[in-house]
Amino acid sequence: MKKVLSLILALAMAASLAACGGGGSSSAAPASQSGAGTSQPASQASGEQPKSACYITQYGLSAPFTAMCWEGVSSLEEEGWKVKCMEVAETTEFPDQIRAMAAEGYSVIVTEFDALAEVAVQLSKELEEQYPDLQIFLNDSYVDSSSTNNCANIICDPWESSFVAGFVAAMTTEKDVVGWIGHTDSPTQDRFRYGYEAGVKYAGNGKEVVVAYTGDSNDSVKGQEAAKAMIANYGVDTIYQAANTSGLGVILECKEAGIHCIGVDMWQGGEYGQETVFWSALKPINDAINECVRAAQAGEWEGNMFYYDLAHGAKVYDQRDFDLLDKDLQQKVLDLTEEIAAGNVDVYEGYDDYRYQA
Repeated sequence: MKKVLSLILALAMAASLAACGGGGSSSAAPASQSGAGTSQPASQASGEQPKSACYITQYGLSAPFTAMCWEGVSSLEEEGWKVKCMEVAETTEFPDQIRAMAAEGYSVIVTEFDALAEVAVQLSKELEEQYPDLQIFLNDSYVDSSSTNNCANIICDPWESSFVAGFVAAMTTEKDVVGWIGHTDSPTQDRFRYGYEAGVKYAGNGKEVVVAYTGDSNDSVKGQEAAKAMIANYGVDTIYQAANTSGLGVILECKEAGIHCIGVDMWQGGEYGQETVFWSALKPINDAINECVRAAQAGEWEGNMFYYDLAHGAKVYDQRDFDLLDKDLQQKVLDLTEEIAAGNVDVYEGYDDYRYQA
């Protein structure tokens, strides 16, 4: 597998109906933890060792991003893979549950976000000695894995999709300002926020961005309150939400107020209506995970970073949203994405500290 994979990422965003396994315990007793979200393919009964992958998360599948990530793993079940989603809420349980999933025989483990990634890197040498064939992906994390032989980061960066969303917002708003709402002030959230701000600025029509945080990624009520305050105080007619579950409250308030909202990660225009969520800034992490897990199981392992952007096939918007734009703006969006992919538009202009370095 090359350091930067040239993957054509599909837009299959079907939400998985499987549930994560139980919260886990501090003892490594994987058999008792299997629960929902674990498959046992027929090949296992015949003695054949199945391909296997486990997804470990702090969050349940009610969190939209987690559900999308799990879809990238769970879709492999149709091809006979053994798959499992393990939800581990307590940080003190992270080491034992990673060990437990390795002991249970999963040949690929995918962790979610920095806290689990840090533990996986700390355990990497221990796990390499005990399970030399185990491969671990640190999903949506920039935690440094370069010192390990069995860990690699999966980065499906939201900067470009947020940039294009900002451009669209600036070109469609009837106000002088547009909104952005995240859940917490953090480096990961910065990439949504500043990518969006850069896109608004690139539009060149003088629009500005107002910013708010919900303070809790899982509280939809706080998301609704943040949106209500922003609408009342600034009169915005467009808000980009990048606030995980709390962002669902942002969408609901936008719908109630009759203004536009920009969805995040997956296409959100279906459930909430495109009259409200008229654009979604896609982050096709499910496809990135799926391709990486497949390649790892096939023995195509090289490097510690797998990075997905427009230049390598990532999609940053849904065709259904694109079709809503007028013809002139459609052409501008097409031109913009082509120029970004070709490297002719610097989406990091003015934000050099956030520029990705391979």
